[in-house]
Amino acid sequence: MGHAAEILGVTQAFLRSLDAARLLTPGRSEGGHRRYSRYQLRLAARARELIDAGTALDSACRIIILEDQLAEARRINDTLRRED
Repeated sequence: MGHAAEILGVTQAFLRSLDAARLLTPGRSEGGHRRYSRYQLRLAARARELIDAGTALDSACRIIILEDQLAEARRINDTLRRED
């Protein structure tokens, strides 16, 4: 977790808050340390951007979830269009 926080320029408490808000569910090492995927780090960075812009944590999480769902829907549409 410390390394992830350092990479993102955030505190470990910030990453824990994203975990508590259920935006991120990091894996765990055998020693119990949180392990973040690159995808999760991108989500955390986006959350930091939104929060820095004045968005509340819960609203930022909802925005990120909706952005992710929209991106997935667009990928599916593109795939279906190519199949035609």
